[in-house]
Parts: sequence; structure tokens; C-alpha cells
Amino acid sequence: MASVLKVNTLTGVTTAGSIAVTGEGNSTTTNLQQGLAKAWHVYKSSDTFAVLDSVNGASATDHGTGDHTTTVTNAFASVNYTNHFSAEFNQSDSKVVSGASHQHSSAKSTTALRHAFQNTSAEGRDGFQNTVTKHGDLA
Repeated sequence: MASVLKVNTLTGVTTAGSIAVTGEGNSTTTNLQQGLAKAWHVYKSSDTFAVLDSVNGASATDHGTGDHTTTVTNAFASVNYTNHFSAEFNQSDSKVVSGASHQHSSAKSTTALRHAFQNTSAEGRDGFQNTVTKHGDLA
């Protein structure tokens, strides 16, 4: 018979913020807190720039075509967090988008990350919907 567990808070016994989850095959464990996304943004940059939704997202800034910064409310412990970007573009765009890259001219900080969306000719492109997800330890 299946069980249902309903709780508002999970707390580790040894360390309050550390809960081990048994992985596939029952031979390894994963730290639940370490595996969670600590921040994400969904925003549009084509037409009118606007944040559509976020978690731990303070703001997003438009610096020009395909050039944006996302800022978090709660800072990361260091700049060694990961970031993943994607964007949806108009099918009629004649050049396929090559992806996103961190703007190295702007220093990565524990609260903000500037990034660029470009096509295969390195021309900035604004997306209908852009997503940024960040994983790491919060301060």
C-alpha cells in the first residue's frame, strides 16, 4: 500500500540543511539541498522586456539586443555557481541561434550574471522567452 507524507518542513537530523536521498540502485545518496536550483528567471526580451516568473529572482535588466543581466535576491556563497541559459526564437529568423554565453567583460558576482544570446553570426538576438537557472550554495 502506498503512503502519503504531508509536511511543511524537512530538516536533517545531523545538519538541519542536509538531507540525504537514496539514489537509483540503492547504492548512492544525493544531498537534497545541493541538488536544488537556487534561482531561476523566465523573461521575454522581444517586444517589451519583462520578467514573467522567477524564484529567488530580484530583477532582470535589458542592456540591448540579446544582452541581459539577471540578479538574485539571496546571494550565492561564492561566484562558483553554475548557470544554464536558453531562449526561444522566432522560426522565421534566418540564422539559427548558437546559444548563450557569459559576458566576460562584466565580472560575475554572487548576486548578478550578465549573459548574451547570439545567432551563428555572433549577432545579438532577443527571445520570446528566455530562461536562466542557477545552482550552487547560497550565502
